[in-house]
Amino acid sequence: MEQKNQKIGYLFLAPLTIIVAVFLLYPFVKGFILSFFETKYGFGSMSFSGLKNFISIVKEEKFGVAIKNSMIWVVFGLILNTVFPMGIAILINRDFVGKKVCMGAMLISWMTPVVGFSMMWKWLLEPQLGIVNKILKNVGLIENSINFLGDSKWALGICIFLNFLQFFPFGVLLMSSALSVIPKELYEAMRIDGASPKKILSNLILPIAGPMISFMTFLGIVWTFSNYSLIYILTKGGPNYSTYTVPILIYEKAFSEFQVGQSMALASMVGTLLIALGILFGKSFFKKVEV
Repeated sequence: MEQKNQKIGYLFLAPLTIIVAVFLLYPFVKGFILSFFETKYGFGSMSFSGLKNFISIVKEEKFGVAIKNSMIWVVFGLILNTVFPMGIAILINRDFVGKKVCMGAMLISWMTPVVGFSMMWKWLLEPQLGIVNKILKNVGLIENSINFLGDSKWALGICIFLNFLQFFPFGVLLMSSALSVIPKELYEAMRIDGASPKKILSNLILPIAGPMISFMTFLGIVWTFSNYSLIYILTKGGPNYSTYTVPILIYEKAFSEFQVGQSMALASMVGTLLIALGILFGKSFFKKVEV
């Protein structure tokens, strides 16, 4: 009977396995193979180049800038997308009038397509016509308009903030689902015993919601690092390469310089790193769940 149930389980998993193999595994393997060939367009005449593409992309002048900006982009994005969603979820983890409306409104930015979200904020932040500069002038915070996306001092910080604005509702949703399994009686019992909010957080919330926080952290790393569309639409990597990240470099190598081999070499390195991170996270996550 148990073997029969296992076979039925494998049968249900078969469609997902096929989809993953066709749309994820095959392109990754194909790209990894292309990274060892010198090719301009990814097809036609190709010559084996060994590790030449990997060496060339690492020696690329913009490689160091892309790595540096990507690290800043991921680290600060991760802090924002982990701490704030957890804090907001804890604050709204109670019954109050308008809770459903509040949650629905919060999810709008996450449900909005990246292209639409980015274009909207590009107009809002426009130096002359954008409403953000007008509001800041009206309240007396600034005298002259700020070119948020055209000034290297502001551009990366603004992109990090907008990435947070779009991702954090999903983080709040994940954390709210984790907190919903904690019985209210436990909160009340700890308060009666004189536990401070800090004690409740460290001794009750974090032990139970820990696996979800870990999952949200991993998801935030992958989401933020791979978020090419938002930066490209807002700044295209500028100004002065201040928002130039690894995904932008991968795109430019493939579709601007037509160096597909080098593009695939960098994409393979990034993909392998993220897969390894996912495997490590999976082992740690399921180990915690079992415990």
